[in-house]
Amino acid sequence: MSEKDYNFDKRMIEHLSYVTPPEEEIRKTNPWSKPIGLITWGFILTTFELNFLYLQYILPTIGIILIFLGFRSLRNENKFFKIAWILSILKLLLQLIDLIWVSTPLNIMDYPQLVIGTLMFPFQISMFLVFRAALKEASKKAGRLMEADPLLWASLWTMAAFLIALSPLSNSWLIFIPMVICYIFIIRSLYHIGSELDDTGYVLTNAPVKINNRTFGWMYFLIAFTTIIICSVFYNHLKLKPQGYSPPETTEARQHLLDKGFPSEALQYLSNEDVTMLSEAVNVESFSKLLMMDPKRIEHQESYGGYTQITHTYEPGKKNIQATTVYIEMPKNIMYVMQYFKWNGGRPIWQDGILISGETAADDKLIISSGLFYSKRGTGYTADFPRIVCDKVTQNTMFGTYYPVLITGALSYPLGSEEQGGYVLYRYTVKVDSDIYDTYNIFSYVHLLSPLHIPYARTEDLILSGAYNFEDMLQQHQTKYESLALREIDR
Repeated sequence: MSEKDYNFDKRMIEHLSYVTPPEEEIRKTNPWSKPIGLITWGFILTTFELNFLYLQYILPTIGIILIFLGFRSLRNENKFFKIAWILSILKLLLQLIDLIWVSTPLNIMDYPQLVIGTLMFPFQISMFLVFRAALKEASKKAGRLMEADPLLWASLWTMAAFLIALSPLSNSWLIFIPMVICYIFIIRSLYHIGSELDDTGYVLTNAPVKINNRTFGWMYFLIAFTTIIICSVFYNHLKLKPQGYSPPETTEARQHLLDKGFPSEALQYLSNEDVTMLSEAVNVESFSKLLMMDPKRIEHQESYGGYTQITHTYEPGKKNIQATTVYIEMPKNIMYVMQYFKWNGGRPIWQDGILISGETAADDKLIISSGLFYSKRGTGYTADFPRIVCDKVTQNTMFGTYYPVLITGALSYPLGSEEQGGYVLYRYTVKVDSDIYDTYNIFSYVHLLSPLHIPYARTEDLILSGAYNFEDMLQQHQTKYESLALREIDR
């Protein structure tokens, strides 16, 4: 380059140095509003919960990502921004731990929620105060004092929200509405701080990063989602301890029950001890019903003059259960009931649940035996229920509090298994003064289609809490048995 050209370039540079670039270009090189906006939106998404469509987990996860990305850009501005960035990393780790917690049996453990909330409360306040100190330091370097102090108000707001949550006012709309209004003003004020710093001309030194914001955000979100999937699959597929099965020999006691009408398919899974115990049966009667897990709804219309009546019927789909209830009447008003079920299609592998609610007032109700069975690669297997219990529970209704004795259980079968089924044999005494009585049994079955159920809960507990409705009793088998003495009177 000649000396003449060099002098020309030098003069051009000197002249251009006095030219003020457009405001949009300044924002591109001095983008305070972008990281402050990310942090602000992050605080918004982590503050309020929307408890539907899994948004209570999705939105806070996105919010924590935004907070981290915002502080990551600012971490080299001053020591307070670096501390806030480190705290945001800790929030990323805590969010993963929280997602693991809610998608595993840890979620149903009895742990001190108040203690955990009390520990997290100062952590959140610390983030606000460190962020406040970082902004004050940045404003001081820019030669401007912060006119508003939204982060101090955010800290006070968080303290107030924590105390209100512990008080009887936690469900009051008179408190909730003013709190929301105050929060909106705080967020607006915080959001404007980025624009104020933009206007000062104080140049932001963006911290160098190896992974851009979009890539990091998607990576963390996918890690969180994968973590939930892995935990859900592992803990909602209940493990069995199988043992080989071979049909029992037909003994005299078994033949006696078969002659009385005991279904042979169900009887083959009872042990010789159980069969011997039932050998004094006075009468045996069984009832069967096809439970439909994916029924086809058929609409019927019948016209009567100007009136059209619409009714519905159901046809079996691809997932059905053959449910059989066997009543075994014994002397002295003792009843044995065997609830037998067998799958016809479907994949019961994700923590299905059962509820047996017959004779709920029988205090001496007791499970005698229970088990699952299936075949895999042509070989038959049996196993115990992963969870099954007969116990008195508390149910609150509009008519008062009741304490019925119920049998609940949960089950899963191995992947690739076929001919899945199970049974429960239980006994109780009918509390009447004579042998003239009737009794009943209600068998309900809940089938889970996928393992993705967060927060984690036991299916049998959800049944008891009323989370499932048995519409048109398509997944429910209700039966009633009359004693031989009662039948003789009816004749």
